Amino acid sequence: MLQRWIPALFSYPGFGALTLGMIAVLLGLYIWSATEVRRSRDRRMQAIRDTLYISTTLLGQLTVKEHRNVALTEHEHHELLTAMLSCRTAVHLSPQLQDQIRNCIIDVDPARLALMHRALERESAALSDELNRYAHSDHWGRAVWNVIRPAAEPAAVAAVLYLIADFVFRQQGLMYPFWHSWFNALPWIRFMSLIITVFYVYLLWSNPRQGSSGTVTKALVTLIAMCSLLHLIGLAAAPYALGLQLILFISGFSLTGTPSRSDRPYAGHTDSDKELNSIIEAQEDENLDMELNLYKPRTSGAISEK
Repeated sequence: MLQRWIPALFSYPGFGALTLGMIAVLLGLYIWSATEVRRSRDRRMQAIRDTLYISTTLLGQLTVKEHRNVALTEHEHHELLTAMLSCRTAVHLSPQLQDQIRNCIIDVDPARLALMHRALERESAALSDELNRYAHSDHWGRAVWNVIRPAAEPAAVAAVLYLIADFVFRQQGLMYPFWHSWFNALPWIRFMSLIITVFYVYLLWSNPRQGSSGTVTKALVTLIAMCSLLHLIGLAAAPYALGLQLILFISGFSLTGTPSRSDRPYAGHTDSDKELNSIIEAQEDENLDMELNLYKPRTSGAISEK
């Protein structure tokens, strides 16, 4: 394919300068991408530090309570409630753990506190491990990946430019409007399918890290990208490749929808708690205000009257 139209391009005057300009643009894009990747990782590490700093207070109070195994005083109860409210702002705690903290704020039950304590320990340990890996020097594979990862943007731009040049110059797709006949539409369909493939390969390349909740998303993105292999059969397979990509794209809305609070279980949560959760959600603001008012410090006038 390249051998057919690249020699013709070299015959055009100024093609060498245009090539050097494109290389300079791609190199600048790579440098910009590397800078953004570094900044993004630094922002994530700072957010993890903030999350660990916020959650450490609650984790320490829960550990002391578990070791003492005695009822909390009014002052300790108030401090525990304040620590749980502070953890609601920790951005790197999972939604399941945030739900547990919310339920414990409404009803400070020892069983719920024990479940939340174990979940908070697990997530804090995982965040600490990620922070330690970032603080220490990268191993060989990580160092290589740090060089390859910023190339995702330049590679995607180069691939799109190549597909456009091939469609315009070699296939001369603009000379044959797709609405004239089905045969004219096939190159347009293949071109659209390959553009979609480049986009989803870029998504896989630029964001390979996925949590357990992103497994379905990653599988869908991989399948959409692999549909382009049908183009190896020939031009007649282009409609099937594009059709499969569109079907997978549309099915992603139903397969990756955000579940409701009652459908996001955590350890110790069962289906029998769904009615209780709906009642708790409806009365959350009212009960939270009652909890805060209950543990407000008494004024000197109230003590004197008593």
